[in-house]
Amino acid sequence: MREKGAGRHRSSESADARAPVSIAQELTGDPGRLGRAALPLIVSDAVLQGARYLLILYLGYQSLSLLGSFLMGAAAGSLIGVAADFGISQHWLRLGGAVPPLSRGTFLRAMRGKVVLSLFGMLLVAAPVGLGLWTLATPAAMVLGMALMVSQSWAETCDAVGLSAHRYGTVSRFRWFLAIGGYLAPVAWVYFLGEAPALGGLVTVLVIAALAGFGMSCLYLVAIASTLAVSNEAGAGFREVLWQSRWLGLNQLAIVVDVRAPLIILGLMLGETAVGLYGLVQRTTAVVELAWASISRLLITSYSELGASNQVGEVDVRVWRAARLTGLMTATLAAGLWFGIVVIGDNMTLSNDATLALSLLKVGSLAIVLSSLKRPFVSGLIALYQERAVCRVNLLSALAGLVLVPAGIVYFNLWGPVVAWLTLEAAACALLMSLFMSVTRTTQANQESPLTRRAAL
Repeated sequence: MREKGAGRHRSSESADARAPVSIAQELTGDPGRLGRAALPLIVSDAVLQGARYLLILYLGYQSLSLLGSFLMGAAAGSLIGVAADFGISQHWLRLGGAVPPLSRGTFLRAMRGKVVLSLFGMLLVAAPVGLGLWTLATPAAMVLGMALMVSQSWAETCDAVGLSAHRYGTVSRFRWFLAIGGYLAPVAWVYFLGEAPALGGLVTVLVIAALAGFGMSCLYLVAIASTLAVSNEAGAGFREVLWQSRWLGLNQLAIVVDVRAPLIILGLMLGETAVGLYGLVQRTTAVVELAWASISRLLITSYSELGASNQVGEVDVRVWRAARLTGLMTATLAAGLWFGIVVIGDNMTLSNDATLALSLLKVGSLAIVLSSLKRPFVSGLIALYQERAVCRVNLLSALAGLVLVPAGIVYFNLWGPVVAWLTLEAAACALLMSLFMSVTRTTQANQESPLTRRAAL
């Protein structure tokens, strides 16, 4: 395991002459250091995700059809972003232990390739909309949603490099800037100016959000690049970095297809209003795991350092501890959500759409509990360089979803994607837990014991 991890560490360059402070020590040392290192990152990420959710909630409150167009564009933007990134962000995040992962030259070359591919992908998707070949209620909302998600993917790459290089303050600050400038400020600007919440006013919100997202992501890129050292070596090019992260890239692509494809399928089969309703339910359930999405990024780096030190047993212990805590927290939040839905249903007169949304939300909350529960096992497997196994599970889930979702829509209408979501999350969670147990047991059994080493001497 040490040789495997070290080989990947040698493929990137050192960004600083001094040995960095181990993030594993910061995240697993005394409670004070844990709070100082992790809490601001978790809070800033939760605020950013919450701001995104508030924008979606605002759009859905004003117009479900416009929200549907926006979410279809966001789904396309997510696919473009993950295809252009292709696992680079997770690969760099995983290499952030004993050796800083890259030089400024490698980072800028990779980002240049990612930006060019992203813009080309946006052009390919936007062209049919502009030519009228893809009919949507609000084409502008679709294009702006796509642009916003592409800029978000650039910021997430900067997040990975910042966490890997232990630039926690920079990461936290830019998350706050993106939350306020890219999501909260546009809504507040339109609201306080008293602009009518017609489609024109909503599109204005999205224009401001997209421009702010692009601008701040570019500033974030410059800020992160300035923290990396200039290397005299040529360094890795974009193609080499893509090859190093190929399995992580396939895994990320499968995850995004699994999550975003139902939105596009719904739009093609039932229209944008159905997408808006389902997307609102999907994003509301995601509130349950706001903090855990951020924690999982920290866990990958922490587990990677332990794995590189042959402490697979410690990785095993901490993954199961994180899984128990995750299950307890998300199940509690989901139970609170169910209770709130029951109270609302008993005390308020709701429209048919609202009643359906709340019913879907109850089932969706169960799916998100399973989604959160599998995160520690995914982090542990990736940290131990078992991304191929994770990729196979997620590819299988994505392919099954492409069959189950349209079939479910035909037979169960809007319930189809939710039932498919719950079924696939349960199956994926069980498979990943089983894989993690198998990998850790095999690795620990194959590790050389002290008695064996003495006998060899």
